[in-house]
Amino acid sequence: EDPYILTGQILTVLYFSYFFMNPIMAKFWDYLIFKY
Repeated sequence: EDPYILTGQILTVLYFSYFFMNPIMAKFWDYLIFKY
């Protein structure tokens, strides 16, 4: 079914983007916190 495939793709992209963005966001927040 088409909607299920699309939903699966979106969830997969969100899942991987979370793992890729998490270390970047952690460094960014550390930078913001220690700057002020």
